[in-house]
Amino acid sequence: MYRMTTIAMLLGLSVVAQARQESSAVQMDRQAPVAEQVRRVEKALDNGDYSEISADDRAQVRQALARITQHMGDRQTLQELPPAVQNEVFNDQERVNTLLTRAHADSRMICQHTRTTGSNMPKSRCLTVAERRRMEEKGKALLNDQRSYSNLNPNDRR
Repeated sequence: MYRMTTIAMLLGLSVVAQARQESSAVQMDRQAPVAEQVRRVEKALDNGDYSEISADDRAQVRQALARITQHMGDRQTLQELPPAVQNEVFNDQERVNTLLTRAHADSRMICQHTRTTGSNMPKSRCLTVAERRRMEEKGKALLNDQRSYSNLNPNDRR
């Protein structure tokens, strides 16, 4: 009975591990139809794949997509454009790729399983990379504030 339970649990964990594989960042390239790529990027921005993208970066991505759409007009691929316009569109595509790659890395969810003191039950705490970084920065700032306060009042020791 114990073996059956163990095997069932291992099979269940392998299914969960496969289901939680990381999705990759949306990338624009020179070969695929541009209109489809623009739709994919807009959909990814709207459905929360990039939850940690800043408002400024989101605006830059939207502006770059608008410029790309304007340059493309009714054309499907970059090869149909004049070389100078191709370079402008390619630069905008690279800007979009850079911003989305950075936002994707910050939006990655990391779960930490810990056991609280006095309990054998593990608790999960899931945060994005950016949330973890902000918490770390706040903690460091709080420590620095406490240290500077202690240095200002050396006679006020507890």
